[in-house]
Amino acid sequence: MVYHEIRRIDGKKQNYLVSNRRDNGKWKKTSKFIGTGNIAKQQISKMKKEFEEELITNRKYENLSKEQVKEIENLKQIYKKNVKKLSKEEFVKFQKTFFTELTYNSNAIEGNSLSLEETSLVVNDNLVPEGKTLREIHEAKNHSQALNYLKGYKGDLNEELILKLHAIILKNISERFAGKYRKGTVRITGSTFKPPIAEKVPQLIGNLIYWYKKNKNKMHPFELTTIVSIKFVTIHPFVDGNGRVSRLVMNFLLSKKEYPWINIYNKQRQKYLEAVRIGNDEDYSLIIPYLIKTLKENLKDFGFVK
Repeated sequence: MVYHEIRRIDGKKQNYLVSNRRDNGKWKKTSKFIGTGNIAKQQISKMKKEFEEELITNRKYENLSKEQVKEIENLKQIYKKNVKKLSKEEFVKFQKTFFTELTYNSNAIEGNSLSLEETSLVVNDNLVPEGKTLREIHEAKNHSQALNYLKGYKGDLNEELILKLHAIILKNISERFAGKYRKGTVRITGSTFKPPIAEKVPQLIGNLIYWYKKNKNKMHPFELTTIVSIKFVTIHPFVDGNGRVSRLVMNFLLSKKEYPWINIYNKQRQKYLEAVRIGNDEDYSLIIPYLIKTLKENLKDFGFVK
């Protein structure tokens, strides 16, 4: 956190921006001189944001190179700059379109056969396309409802949020399992990875939330949210819906730090699943660059970058 500090030196009013953060169990204080005399609050607020971005970019991260951090921060600024240009009506339309595409892709990755157009009919027009199963219709409606829930949610990541999202995702599909941890062993189709036994799931989710809270002010937000989503999938706490909930959690945590949501494309499903598979072994060398590249492609699709 950055705050404004005024110091009197030789009778002159001098302004500093100060950052205090814990680093390896110790408090580290960084100061930056920003001028003498009175400075307008609006200007100080702007300089605070610039200083925070500078601190983020210059820090060393275990899973991000300096070049990757610069690219992420640049993409964040491009997104914010372009969204700021939109009128209220334009932003509502933009978000509606993006969330529809997000719902389509997240469900398609898990095997839902609705096309993007059919997904839009379900979530935006409340129409049912011919030849589609009731489960597929509910999957589209539920994912859209989960997104709307997150839009209004003001809290932090906790067990209640995870269970709530899962309850929404499986609503009218598997009420028996909705919002409840699995009680038995599960297998991941097409993978040799074996999730932990069911008895360990509640404790492992508790450990994940503890790990998140311990690291949320230490790690880069992009690095943190990516790892949280992968650790969640590795635990595989539910009978069904793990992938969708993991992506919802990832995007929720990104949005809390004002980073754009990431729409993972179904057309790149195999690359995504391979990156996740390697991530199950705590190797994030594929998933992080994959998500950075995907975010950049998202911004291109928005027309925000060429």
